[in-house]
Amino acid sequence: MRILKPCTLLLLLLPGCTPHRFVYEVDPAFRTTPYQTVAQDPRKDRVIIREGMRPLNPELHLQAALAELAARHYQPGPSPEADLWVATYVLMKSSPGNHGNATGAPHKEGGGEGHRGGGHGGTAAKGNSPVSSEGGSRSSFTIIVQLVDRKTGLPVWHGEATLDHRDKGADGGPLTIEDAVHQLLQPLPAHR
Repeated sequence: MRILKPCTLLLLLLPGCTPHRFVYEVDPAFRTTPYQTVAQDPRKDRVIIREGMRPLNPELHLQAALAELAARHYQPGPSPEADLWVATYVLMKSSPGNHGNATGAPHKEGGGEGHRGGGHGGTAAKGNSPVSSEGGSRSSFTIIVQLVDRKTGLPVWHGEATLDHRDKGADGGPLTIEDAVHQLLQPLPAHR
């Protein structure tokens, strides 16, 4: 039996005070050398479903991931020719405070629905938080970024972060989409 230190036990009991949770799955053979160009994954039939979570529009997170990869010297290219496809998913924990949709069913897109999910469907302003506290919602959310080898169609790098809308960014302000994606992609090596 493992005995936990009091501070460890306190961290387990106070989920609002715990650090971000990051999980990575990387193909052991993954090397950046053969991958020079990146593009959005053109396959629209890919979804991630998790019990008790509803999907949000990941478009702003995708744009942040593509910008982060460009900053790491991966060149943008057309999807049919790119070496890597980038897929992003955003899932929000469903709760009774989530605008009446506790079923986990996705919200309809358009009509401004997305702005309650952290600016999705709106403009990609630098200050946008991944999840807004509008309407009193107190939810955690998960951002997932997958890099897929275009030739095989298989993921070669998978990272996900479970965050809370109350998390702070590096500057002490609200955590922006760009900050969250930057933190998530930190372990990914830059292209050489």
